[in-house]
Amino acid sequence: MKTSPLPKEPDALVAFAESIATALSEKQQLLGVATEIEAPLRAAIAPARFATDRYIAALAHAEKSPAGRSYLAEAKRRRDRSIEQLRRRVIRSIRHLCRLNQEELSPVLGRR
Repeated sequence: MKTSPLPKEPDALVAFAESIATALSEKQQLLGVATEIEAPLRAAIAPARFATDRYIAALAHAEKSPAGRSYLAEAKRRRDRSIEQLRRRVIRSIRHLCRLNQEELSPVLGRR
């Protein structure tokens, strides 16, 4: 079975994805890449964060309300799906960066 070094917790994965997107934004010219990597990554972060917040809200109200309990399973399913989509986008972004040859990365890494 394959193992992934990516964070397993949703909040940690979102934070990791945001740090990658920020680094891509800051190093965009240096890496020689346009927004084709950063934009889809940021587009995957937003629904993951929203779905996580919605699940937490449903979880908090599930104890108080029978109607809240009825939404809990659907909120969890949507959160899990959006987190999995974010995980795939992070992996794709990292793979894209790995495809850059060493000459393109040398200035970023500080090598000559």
